[in-house]
Amino acid sequence: MPNLIRPPDNKDRSAFLRMLFLRTEQRLLAEIRRKRAQGYVDYAEVAALKRTQKILQEMVDESWNYVPAMIEKVFYHSDAAARGYANAAGLTITQTSVVEQLANNLLGDIIEAAETAQKSIEEGFQVGRREAGSLREAALKSIAEEKAAGYGPGKAAKTMEGKLQQEGITAFVDKTGRKWSLQDYCNMTTRTTVRQAEVAAILTADPDHDLYKIVKIGSTCPICAPLEGRVYSRSGADPDYPALTKAFGKMDPSGSDDLTNTYLNIHPNCLHALVKYTTIGKTEKQIQKDKDFSSFEKNPITVDPRTKKQIAAYKEKVKNRQQLLSDYKQYERYREVCGEDVPKTFESFRDMKYNEAGKWKQTQAVYRKTNAYNRIIAKEPAITGDLRAISEKTGVKMAGLEHRLKTKESFLRKVNADSGNSLEAETIRDTISVTGDVIRYTYTDNPVSLVGSYKEITRAMLEKGYEPVKVKNFWTNKGNPYNGINCTFKTPEGQRFEVQFHTPESYSIKDGMHKDYEAWRVLDPASDKARALRKKMMEQSQGMEIPAYIEEVKNQ
Repeated sequence: MPNLIRPPDNKDRSAFLRMLFLRTEQRLLAEIRRKRAQGYVDYAEVAALKRTQKILQEMVDESWNYVPAMIEKVFYHSDAAARGYANAAGLTITQTSVVEQLANNLLGDIIEAAETAQKSIEEGFQVGRREAGSLREAALKSIAEEKAAGYGPGKAAKTMEGKLQQEGITAFVDKTGRKWSLQDYCNMTTRTTVRQAEVAAILTADPDHDLYKIVKIGSTCPICAPLEGRVYSRSGADPDYPALTKAFGKMDPSGSDDLTNTYLNIHPNCLHALVKYTTIGKTEKQIQKDKDFSSFEKNPITVDPRTKKQIAAYKEKVKNRQQLLSDYKQYERYREVCGEDVPKTFESFRDMKYNEAGKWKQTQAVYRKTNAYNRIIAKEPAITGDLRAISEKTGVKMAGLEHRLKTKESFLRKVNADSGNSLEAETIRDTISVTGDVIRYTYTDNPVSLVGSYKEITRAMLEKGYEPVKVKNFWTNKGNPYNGINCTFKTPEGQRFEVQFHTPESYSIKDGMHKDYEAWRVLDPASDKARALRKKMMEQSQGMEIPAYIEEVKNQ
């Protein structure tokens, strides 16, 4: 029998469990990332199955210790409120049975969720699976791409993190096929169980009372609407009123109508309350009216009793709830992408979104640009892997591979400049779509072989599905201090990137004049300082050996 507990205060009694579920899911994700960071490709090792199983078992153990006490606390609080006194001396045999059943039900849900979570980890992270899984595919791809690009496994772990956060650890799949994460499912079952305990406490407060009414709460959902306002028989033995199990449903359809065979609520997260019903003080006419209204035959539950105003109020509530959830998800995305450029609290974020149009538009622009940058650089490892393979196959060296990504700050400056600091989504999108140098590479060869190497590498890239977009041969432009072949290619998916071809000499000079070029490009070309910088760069490039057959490389 559970220990006797004094009535608690009105704190959220499920807070401990909700934090436990959140912590567990975070620990699982962290464990998977930790193993991936060590470079494992064997998914039995990647998922660290024994370790994740231990984490889940710890969640179950902590729940096992806490759940019975939590439900009993809820019971005492609700029972005391129903009876009208402050302290409850103890639970009756019936109440103890209900408490234990509710505790067992919730613990069963948690245990099953843990088992399903472990299975989802095993199924999602095993190389030998025959059917593909989104997590497995993402993990295999990220490992292959990061290794091909020359990164360590730590980078692969970070690449995988976003996918894991999106997918979560599946703990339950409902009838509609919706996958519930471990945290969300356990939170839902806990909230539902707490509500069931509150209802059960009221129903068992007076063992001799049989009739209870499900109160109307207004703007209710279509599932609850036909069932509220009716009077029900707890025992199911009163011929004038429907059994309470008709509203709450039976766990065993062919079983009894008593409390041990009912779900104790209409649906998960149901907010309806029960009150005692008595005929004392009512006229025969009023009593008959209540009977007729409660009858499933005379007042079928297939008829929606709500007024147009109530239906509209419920739809508005659902709409507002969905908007709130949508805003919160948007807030999380913006915080993840933009960091400190987004308000720290959800309330401040919503206030800006709906009350500060100018600031919101600026924030949207920052998010779109930063998010686009993140999407672009996520494609870099696969491209780098291909170009490194081409380098190894052809023997043409790559230079400056550590600088293959433009920094985010440089990218934002370029997009702002090219778009005229526009905040319009279409302008930003169009500008980014033609920005081809976020990912960039350089091949170098001697002046005799450079043009031949350019042609050979271009053919190899075509074979891999890359398409040339633009070619600029600066060697033939005598008025430009820069010398090199600059090409823009795009992947089969449309991502643009830049490939430069240099001699060792032109590459060295380009690096040497980089600071002068960056200073010159933002100046008025007619200014004295711009002229001086241009003259300096021209002098640096004079006397450079021109590659053989360079005229064969045509601008496109």
